Amino acid sequence: MNGPVLPPSEVELRFTPLGRQVKVLMVWPDFPPSFWSFAGMMQLLDERVLMPPLGLITVAALCPKEWTIRLIDQQVEQVSDDDLLWADLVMVSGMRVQRKGMEETLARARRLGRRTIVGGPYASGEPEALLKVADHVVVGEPDEVFGEIARDFENGAAQRLYQVEERPDVTKTPVPRFDLLKNEYYVSMPIQFSRGCPFQCEFCDIIVLYGRRPRTKRPEQILAELDTLLSLGWEKQVFIVDDNFIGNHKLALELALELEEWQKAHGFPLAFYTEASLDLAQRPALVEAMVKANFFYVFVGIESPSKESLTETKKFQNLRLDPIESIRVLHRAGLWVTGGFILGFDSDPEDIFDQQIGFIEDANIPWAMLNFLHAVPRTPLHASMKQQGRLIDYSVNSLDGTAPNFRTIMPANVLARGFQKTLNSIYGAENFYERAWRSLQNWQARPSQHPARQPTFAGIVRIIFRSFWHQGLRSSYRKAYWKYFFRFVSHYAMNWPKLWMGFTILISGNHFIPYAQEVVARVEEGITENAPLPQPVAENVLA
Repeated sequence: MNGPVLPPSEVELRFTPLGRQVKVLMVWPDFPPSFWSFAGMMQLLDERVLMPPLGLITVAALCPKEWTIRLIDQQVEQVSDDDLLWADLVMVSGMRVQRKGMEETLARARRLGRRTIVGGPYASGEPEALLKVADHVVVGEPDEVFGEIARDFENGAAQRLYQVEERPDVTKTPVPRFDLLKNEYYVSMPIQFSRGCPFQCEFCDIIVLYGRRPRTKRPEQILAELDTLLSLGWEKQVFIVDDNFIGNHKLALELALELEEWQKAHGFPLAFYTEASLDLAQRPALVEAMVKANFFYVFVGIESPSKESLTETKKFQNLRLDPIESIRVLHRAGLWVTGGFILGFDSDPEDIFDQQIGFIEDANIPWAMLNFLHAVPRTPLHASMKQQGRLIDYSVNSLDGTAPNFRTIMPANVLARGFQKTLNSIYGAENFYERAWRSLQNWQARPSQHPARQPTFAGIVRIIFRSFWHQGLRSSYRKAYWKYFFRFVSHYAMNWPKLWMGFTILISGNHFIPYAQEVVARVEEGITENAPLPQPVAENVLA
């Protein structure tokens, strides 16, 4: 970069009206490698990334019909100067982990003299950071007010900061602009049923951003979105991105029943997965309806096997039923389970690492997301750490393996070494594939569950041969790979759901095994003997 990009001056803020025919370039920044990127798995698939940006295509549907919109997903495409110069308005969104890419795109657009606007989770959580590089920042959910914001741009009255306080009625939110996407790039397609979560986990910013009263779309809205996807040729997986799909369990049940009928009418073209709280295990009718609607698996926030740590963070919903038994209930009912785990709670005992390893193995969770606890801005945990004088002043870096941004009760080096031990154990190749095998045995797939129609037979053959070459012949873990392969194929060759899921887990090893090694190495770089982990400093991409 050619020098600092300064906040706009008063003169710069006197923008001329854009008029009715506005050209908008929407940019979704790339993600750094992470648990959720499935980067190693993408090397074996025909697709290139997991999923597209739902937020931007939802905003695109809110834009005036006269506006011309282009979308560039930097996960798969680069933004050229010509792309930026084409636009009257450059619109960027993203999460905290995409911070660097967001700021670079905004700064680059402004150097080329383009108007910029930014919104989304990171902008809503830390707007002051983005006001330094963007002309306009939107905080909150703009569904019901974006028409007014658009008119401000057309008339030359756009504000520097739009603070949307009201929670919109999502029953009025239109079908996202799925037509803007290049579907061949993606493994999954995101849709959203609800926003908000009724619980009060103190580390979670979802309840801050979207509230504790879940707001849901009507079933007919979701069916209209699925009809749109089907009309565009989408017959793969669909991720219902709700942070807690069962936040309103009664309406979730109503939707699941409608989804079952839609699937029957269309020949089960889609396979669903979602995120839910662990108390889903206490709602058998809902689980049954989800399975009949062709939900294959669910991500649950387990966090810790320590009851004291769960109590500390106010995750009381995980204390209502034994967590291991809850996962077994879901497995028996037809939902394969993946989960999230956290290290760094004040109440974590000395043996928390052995407890985490034991829990993940006993629960038979192959895809276990493990990370350090972070105090995210605007959360109760952040406020508490700041009040106690334990907060370390830097913008939270969401890279996997980044040290906590507060002074932990457990010595930093002990926490880091324990984190490494846990990750090395659960993603050691033999442990990973043994756990995967047990998960298939425990998961009671139902006849109503059908893998999505795509990939085609030719696509499946390509993926198999890539896997055999990269994993079965060239990898360091080929012995564990072949042992697992022959096990699940010999047992489930005639069980199409388990065969599909078994192979999905097989190729996921190409991501999770090296991913764990990379994160362990990243943590190692921060460890010095008899000293706390050095805390990451936010990069100044403006300098």
